[in-house]
Amino acid sequence: MPGRANQAVQNDAISKVVELAPHTSEFKSHVCQVIASPAFKGSRRSQQFLQFVVENALDGHFGELKERNLGIKLFDRPPSYNTADDAIVRVTACDVRKRLLQYYAEIDKASEFRIELPLGSYIPEFQRVPVPLASVSPESAESVALHPIVEKPPETAPRKFAPIHLWYLATIVTVGAVVWLWTTHRVTAASSFPDRPLPWSALFQPNRHTHVIFCDPEIATIQKVAGSNLSVSDYANQNYWPNPLPPKPELQWMRQSGAFRGATVAAVDAAILLRISSLAIPAAARESEIHTARSMHLADFKTEDNFVVLGSPRSNPWVGLFQNQLDLSFEFDEAKQQEFIRNKRPGKDESPTYVPTAGGWDTGRAYSIIALVANPNQTGQVLLIAGSSAEATEAAGKLATNVALLSQTLKNHGINPSGPPRHFEILLQVSTLAGSFNAYDVIAFHVLPDKG
Repeated sequence: MPGRANQAVQNDAISKVVELAPHTSEFKSHVCQVIASPAFKGSRRSQQFLQFVVENALDGHFGELKERNLGIKLFDRPPSYNTADDAIVRVTACDVRKRLLQYYAEIDKASEFRIELPLGSYIPEFQRVPVPLASVSPESAESVALHPIVEKPPETAPRKFAPIHLWYLATIVTVGAVVWLWTTHRVTAASSFPDRPLPWSALFQPNRHTHVIFCDPEIATIQKVAGSNLSVSDYANQNYWPNPLPPKPELQWMRQSGAFRGATVAAVDAAILLRISSLAIPAAARESEIHTARSMHLADFKTEDNFVVLGSPRSNPWVGLFQNQLDLSFEFDEAKQQEFIRNKRPGKDESPTYVPTAGGWDTGRAYSIIALVANPNQTGQVLLIAGSSAEATEAAGKLATNVALLSQTLKNHGINPSGPPRHFEILLQVSTLAGSFNAYDVIAFHVLPDKG
């Protein structure tokens, strides 16, 4: 499918959006200049398209930037419309690309900003480029020198697709999110903290570290190809490969290639990170760290720190450290080679099991969990955001970072979002359609016993 082939292009675009987070407002102003230019004045449709994709990308709403979602929200197509037959989104994107080229070719003054819409993606790329000295007035020379400039290296060959790696994300968070949070919120840090509801008020606290742990998509692939299920014990002991290794050529190649080292980060995790970063107060943001699951060790959890763990047990086995506290937990059906959710304490109108009918890039029903639990034998708090597919995880991430909606959900079930930490879990049923989630519903909410 085209969506699968172009996932790496989207990963690359997402990483650049996160990198330039400190300049979000400047790019939003720039896009207004672009759509008001002669290059775009002839097409209202292209103007709306460009503004929509730019603003959603800068706000971290990457899930909105898929062909079907764009067709529904921009062009009033029904949710079930056939994207193969109706090319309205692709045609408009092509027109936007041409108009962007025309705009940057025609402007007679240097522009510090560039917006591109890569082929195979609806997530725009953003660049800050050097301004020629001849175009800089003496009055503005000082301000230009004070702003870091990100140059795009010349492309001498077609771009090679590559995943987002930890070293790059670490730079993004340090230079991007943390600087952005500090510069935009430092004046109101004291007053903004009480506005953060549970679970964020419990997770982001001054003088306490918070660790965001990305899932390990490579370990999920290994298990899928091998037909195995990795325990948290094996993962903690770094026994990532089945023993004995099944006689599958592709599995042999995967192990011998040395490529599956756990450095890859899922695009959905990067998007959730960007949304989380907007919720952290500056004092807590400076104490926040990100990790790949493979870089963690069991001893790392034996601290008083807080954790945000992304992914289900198949993609992030560390979730297994906390599942015994849950009523609603992921289990794996060996016969069907599929994750499902077990409800250990069904309430009224609840089912004892929830089985997804859609995997990744599929149409049907998926499930996800948001849970705030204790770190066993420690004082820290742990937030789990996990889905049976990437689309389901994306839905859970959106609810978890939607302050107003999450607060109302907590209130509806007897928890004061502004009060002291209370442990809870939320089960979402997610409707997915060809790689996107259309809607989600809260179908179960359990208040968990406090750690005694």
